[in-house]
Order: sequence, then structure tokens, then C-alpha cells
Amino acid sequence: MTAPAVEMSAGDRRETDAHWYAAEGLTAAVIHAMLIQPALVDIASATEAGDPPRAVASAIECLRWVTVCQQVLDGHSTARTALELDLMIAVGAEPGPIGKLRDMVASRDATADDARRAAEIAGEAEAWLAAQLPVRLPVRRTPVGYQPAVELASRLEQLRGRLALPQFDWEAWIG
Repeated sequence: MTAPAVEMSAGDRRETDAHWYAAEGLTAAVIHAMLIQPALVDIASATEAGDPPRAVASAIECLRWVTVCQQVLDGHSTARTALELDLMIAVGAEPGPIGKLRDMVASRDATADDARRAAEIAGEAEAWLAAQLPVRLPVRRTPVGYQPAVELASRLEQLRGRLALPQFDWEAWIG
């Protein structure tokens, strides 16, 4: 299922809304590349190291970012999402990936079984999100973190410029 603002019917073909793609779509793709993919690596590393609390904590962080992406793709700002996320968890109003957080134990009490289940939940949520993204940014690991592929990022900035959108705030995500 894609966000309603993404695709519009045009006879027998489907068209993507360029503004949505360059704004919400790009923001979600950057969050996915810079925050969700590394969280999955952290889950795997913690599991391999025999550290269930850290694995569950990383899975919780992954699900929080998947939920932020879900909200962004639905047209909500990241600022609004960040402020409402804990409330959504507390009241149990969100059925998507964030709802899975209510099924997890507190990370400090996690067992190896809890870590395996948390990794499975996070992996399913990431796969679901990846299917929603209009573009997946390839990333490269550097000594200080993950960075998007420069050429693709440059082309996305050119598209934003042609659409009279402001430059993307890369520093907010990779600075």
C-alpha cells in the first residue's frame, strides 16, 4: 500500500507526485538509510555478542524510526511525528509497526528469546517500510557513520531545486 498522495491515476498509467517524492519520499528514504539500516546492524551485532538488552533496545529504536517514516510518508512533518510518537505508543492508537512495541519487553529485562523476537519484528517492519519507499538510498559505511551515495543525493537535490523546494537538510540526519 502506498501513501495516497504518492500515486495518481492517469488513464491506464500511474504517475508519482514529484513534490511528494522530493519532500516526504526523500525524507523517509534518508531516515531509512541513515537510522533504520544502522539499527538493524546494531540488532545483529548485539545478538551475535550475546547482549539481548542491547538487541531489544536497538529493535525498539528501529521501530520508532519506522514509525517516523510511516508518518512522513503519510504527509506528517518529522517535528510533529517526534512529538507525538510517545503518545501514540502510550495510548496504543497506532496499529502499524509502532504497535509492535507494545509486544516487546523492556530492554533491560530481555532474554535471548526476546532479542530474537525483537529482531524478527524489526526486520518485518523494515521490510514493510522498504516496500513503501519511492527510492532506496544506497549507503556506505565510514568511520563516523553511514553516508548516502553522493551521486544519487546530488540528483535528488537537483529535483528539489527544479520543484522550488528548499535544499534538503542533510546535516540533520548525517551531521
